[in-house]
Amino acid sequence: MRKIAKVSGNEEVKRLMIYECEDGVYLFEYDKEYDSSAVADYLQETVEIVYEIAEKDYGVKLGDWQEIAAPMEFCQHDRIQPVRVIGRNTGNPQWGKLENFVSGNWLPLIE
Repeated sequence: MRKIAKVSGNEEVKRLMIYECEDGVYLFEYDKEYDSSAVADYLQETVEIVYEIAEKDYGVKLGDWQEIAAPMEFCQHDRIQPVRVIGRNTGNPQWGKLENFVSGNWLPLIE
């Protein structure tokens, strides 16, 4: 499960994402309103804890969250669109180099 929400009235954090996985629930923070890599992430035990943190620290209410699709295999969990480390799918990751899925093709990501 992944959900996103906009943050209002905070100069540093513009939006949040929740990502629930086997390890727990991640809360990702972003300094941009558009799809980008997270600037910080926090792992919590339950989604209820993440909802509490989001409301207390950022004013994000339960109804503010919008569900989004799960990430594609090998893709970054903190990105909305399919983005992955080049070579991660073949076991030869080129850390720091990203590609995104556009019109059925993997292309180098230019940010």
